[in-house]
Amino acid sequence: MQNFPILIIEDDKDDCEFILEAISGTGIENKIYCFPSPVPALEYLRTTQEIPLLIICDINMPEMNGLAFKRIINGDPYLNAKRIPFVFLSTSAQSYLVDEAFHLCVQGYFKKPTTLNDYRILASSIIQYWLSSKLPQAVTHSN
Repeated sequence: MQNFPILIIEDDKDDCEFILEAISGTGIENKIYCFPSPVPALEYLRTTQEIPLLIICDINMPEMNGLAFKRIINGDPYLNAKRIPFVFLSTSAQSYLVDEAFHLCVQGYFKKPTTLNDYRILASSIIQYWLSSKLPQAVTHSN
């Protein structure tokens, strides 16, 4: 899983650039894809053989929010079988959103930092955690 891509689902171009720059600053060589909404991300996930290392997703997006995106992944046998770690990165940190996110079995919920340096610190922590973590093999991998 370490060489697989990282997916960012973020409708705000500036936030996407902050996240991309912060992750790139960790020194990883994984491909990073930034999708402006869950819709093209779902299309990618349904058509690729790659299994992403991680999905980093915003909550508040106009076309489909992050919670609905996670519900679709959970309810789709093909996507759910990929067992992709999923974290939310959002400006919204109300307790009801955090509760709902964890009810959907996300692996983390983080409030968006306000500075690039704080983005770098958070990105480094998240990426290093998932690069070091042992994960179950996805059903779609060949044994």
